[in-house]
Amino acid sequence: MCEHSSKKDITRREMLGTVGKAAAVTMIIPPFAQGCLQAAPADSGSTPLSAIAGPDRIVVLPGKSYLNGWAGYGRPPWLGRARPGEEEEETPTGPEPQVVWSRESGPGTVTFADPHSMVTIATFSVPGTYVLRMTADNGESIVSSTFTVQAETGPPEESLTQVLTRDYAVDSKFWSPRLKALMVSWIPFCIEMIERDDLDVGPGGLDNFDEAAKALRGEPHGRHKGYNFSNAWVHQTVESMCLALMLDAGGDREILAAQRSFRPTLENWIPRILAAQHPDGYLQTNFTLRTEEERERWPDRWTPGGRSRHEGYVAGYFIEAAMAHHTMTRGQDTRLYDAAKRLADCWYDHIGPPPRQAWFDGHQGLEFALVRFANYVDEVEGPGNGMRYLDLSKFLLDCREGGREYDQSHLPSQQQYEAVGHAVRAVYQYTAMADIALEKRDIDYLSASRSLWDSIVNRKYYLTGGIGSGETSEGFGPEFSLRNNSYCESCSSCGQIYFNLRMNQIYGDATYADLYETTLYNALLGAMDLEGRHYYYPNPLDANIPRFQWHNCPCCVGNIPRTLLMLPNWMYTRGKDGLYVNLFVGSTVTVDDVAGTDVEIIQETDYPWDGAVSITLNPGQSRSFSVRIRIPNRMPSKLYRAEPQVEGLSSLSVNGASVRPVMEKGYAVITRVWNAGDRIELELPLEAQRVWADERIEANRGRVALQYGPLVYNIEDHDQDILQALDRRSPLTPEWRPDLLEGVMTIRGRFVDGTSMLALPNYARFNRVEGTPLPMRPEPGPEGSRPEPFPPRSIVWIREG
Repeated sequence: MCEHSSKKDITRREMLGTVGKAAAVTMIIPPFAQGCLQAAPADSGSTPLSAIAGPDRIVVLPGKSYLNGWAGYGRPPWLGRARPGEEEEETPTGPEPQVVWSRESGPGTVTFADPHSMVTIATFSVPGTYVLRMTADNGESIVSSTFTVQAETGPPEESLTQVLTRDYAVDSKFWSPRLKALMVSWIPFCIEMIERDDLDVGPGGLDNFDEAAKALRGEPHGRHKGYNFSNAWVHQTVESMCLALMLDAGGDREILAAQRSFRPTLENWIPRILAAQHPDGYLQTNFTLRTEEERERWPDRWTPGGRSRHEGYVAGYFIEAAMAHHTMTRGQDTRLYDAAKRLADCWYDHIGPPPRQAWFDGHQGLEFALVRFANYVDEVEGPGNGMRYLDLSKFLLDCREGGREYDQSHLPSQQQYEAVGHAVRAVYQYTAMADIALEKRDIDYLSASRSLWDSIVNRKYYLTGGIGSGETSEGFGPEFSLRNNSYCESCSSCGQIYFNLRMNQIYGDATYADLYETTLYNALLGAMDLEGRHYYYPNPLDANIPRFQWHNCPCCVGNIPRTLLMLPNWMYTRGKDGLYVNLFVGSTVTVDDVAGTDVEIIQETDYPWDGAVSITLNPGQSRSFSVRIRIPNRMPSKLYRAEPQVEGLSSLSVNGASVRPVMEKGYAVITRVWNAGDRIELELPLEAQRVWADERIEANRGRVALQYGPLVYNIEDHDQDILQALDRRSPLTPEWRPDLLEGVMTIRGRFVDGTSMLALPNYARFNRVEGTPLPMRPEPGPEGSRPEPFPPRSIVWIREG
């Protein structure tokens, strides 16, 4: 928040505390600083002095908070930076302002390294909520801005360990059809598109690798096709096939047939991909195939002008695919694993402290892949062998500064506290930052990760778990600006799941799993149609077009299936003292090294349609350990509230005997000696709920949403007039409809005019209309003016009356 006064009405004593009475001034709210007021004396024609202290943030003690205040004229430099080729706007000038930082409130003392510098460091003596103020004085007027710091104690010393996806089985009324659709329809379709060399829209598949291999052999070759990052969906699809081959087909003939086709496909693709790898390990076909004209702009690898070429982004996906392939083959086929090591070593040999070079990629992705790879190499080759990849990840993050908010390079990574810019790039970076906080115990990265998480979840988060309003390019908008014609790119949902899993590993808190469950069941699962033949790139809450087969930028086509097929990753984590159950899916999964023994876990449940869950544990040897079962919090974001409140457990028993568990951080904890066949049974309450948004979210004022368990609901014009108001007195009745959309729990209610309302799960929206080959586009307006968007046909937020 910012306050302003003319110089003649304020003293230095008042400047250090509360701003005194101001003379008559003209108050302006600049578009780049919500909550910051600026002013100039009414008789002045000069540009007013402005100040921005910074966003609210969290600091983990005994860490510090980096203060990057700004006082000046016009737009702050990190917002005004022009794109390449654009002219910089002329910056208004004025008298040089002097600044001073002060503590306005808080339970302890705040020490500023230099209270008279806009850029400085603050430390805090005790936990609690603090308000810091930066006051700027240019000799003519005074302006001040405040923000809040939540100082908190750190996480437990022992973090949790991610469970890798290995051979597993799913037996679920809900999940089995969804995974089957991916395996028998969607992945084969992606394979077909990637193998084609005649695509006009979204080209650039295996043909780029074939042409790059020719170039490396010195043979005549064609040009690179498609986006410079088109290698990404090839690597994603390789990973998706490998993950699909680890899912037990359960005797399903269609799944078995799909799996039989994936193996020869991999045998065809892998040599062709590896033939495009340079002798030193580098792999990016756009670089290999760049034209003479492109060589002038992009003369070498890892150049500042090449940041937009996605060298690291595609490398990250290749490494992820290599790990999945090595796991799927149980380490018997090391071709991709060895190639991934050569690629990562190539980067490590060139990027790093002097005499190596500093660099960062414009699209993150390699950073968190390197952390996973470091841990995977340690598992395969022994502790310490992957350390160089962890160091490289941190170095790439440390290099980010001097750029734009769009790609999160406006400030050093550990000094970023507000989620800004392109949403996919953002959450990929934030995942890697959380990784570094976890692996390196780096408290600055932890403070930044907590702050960025808080910025997203409590200020910029959609009820569906999607992120990115699209008010900036495919990215985040201002705080509480959550329009319903949102962007919510499918890839950002994948990244949001990764980020919350890492935070769950650091803190052992079920809140993070609550959040990624919401994203998984709504924003991400809803990206695919029920048949697995069409998908959404953006996922607006006001849906107005059907899903489509392909896109000119098909970056999501492999990301969606690979993330959904990693179910064991999201279902379980393990700690030093036992097992954490985060999702409820009818399945059989083996988690290794729980208290020194492997444990087969069999879940039987019809969740999310039914709250009854049975968990049978089969440890290889009897062991004493804790089983922590997440007890869902249906409203983990402060942006929303629901009625009735649905929380806690209806019942819990072990081997038929009722137990009252200890509750810790959202988990029911059961500690005992576990033997093969021990059975936990629990009942989670499920009811239809009304949900209301924070009043600061303008788009949802006077509106209500519906929820059942983890599922958010839509109403569609196929069933009713969606412009009607839902009667606030109407009871909401869940009703199972086996005949509708492959079987769904609907919610029945009544509109104000007395007519019936039917609500469907958000993931199943727009499944009763035919998909299209490409996204539908509205016709241009008169004389080529901006077209009017199609009207919504399926909405989450319903008028309330």
